[in-house]
Amino acid sequence: MITAALTTDTVKNASPPWVIRSSADSIENKPIININRGNLISRRNFMACTFSSFLLSSAIAPSASVAGTFTPGGTLVERELGVTVGNSEASPSRKVDNSNVLFVQDHYFKFGVAAPWIEPDSTEFPKSMPFVLTQQRYDTLKKYGDRVKKGIKVIEDLNDVISSDNYVSVQDADDPKYALRPFGLLANGFLGSDNTGTTNELLLARWYINEIYLRIGDIKHASSKEEAFTALKAAKNSINSFLTMMNRVITEKVGNKFDYVS
Repeated sequence: MITAALTTDTVKNASPPWVIRSSADSIENKPIININRGNLISRRNFMACTFSSFLLSSAIAPSASVAGTFTPGGTLVERELGVTVGNSEASPSRKVDNSNVLFVQDHYFKFGVAAPWIEPDSTEFPKSMPFVLTQQRYDTLKKYGDRVKKGIKVIEDLNDVISSDNYVSVQDADDPKYALRPFGLLANGFLGSDNTGTTNELLLARWYINEIYLRIGDIKHASSKEEAFTALKAAKNSINSFLTMMNRVITEKVGNKFDYVS
């Protein structure tokens, strides 16, 4: 079996890993070889036959195959992948191709694994934060800060909804009251710019937002109150991890830091 490997670290504008382009497409269809009974083989057919033989020989000799697994973004890696690999408390409802989240290009999309929770005010992970101009961060916080706070309050209030056994009535995560898209716009303005592009830190922040998104759905479809509370706890861990990242780049000139949830 032959696997076409995509080895670039970036997943931006990446071609699907299964696409194989043959140089034979650019060669004129001219006859070059005479075989039995006077038949002719064109350059294109000759190369197609040669390539087919190569595939057959590869199938016969599996030791020559390329080992590895592709992340949802198309990066070939030689390690374990999975939606809960790296964090057992990550939502199990995430699809392996990352198709059921709010922001498809996130940490899991690129690396194929979950991210750890970040303790409030910790600076151990990620190791550094991208440089973004103070004015950009100031404008972003002024525009989206209050909307994010209101969304967090709505999620915190789900505790009472679960306590009263009404978690099946929870609104879908797409509801604007959760303000998850403003979460993403806040992260865009804090962790990326025209100079930096889409940074790994921005992908990480999106992963936490996607976990909040998934966990709201997990609460709604929980089979028991205990399961709903487990999902809410994970959503709160995601919120605090996200806010910790935001607070690291909120200086006195930018504004006031966010309060964490409990």
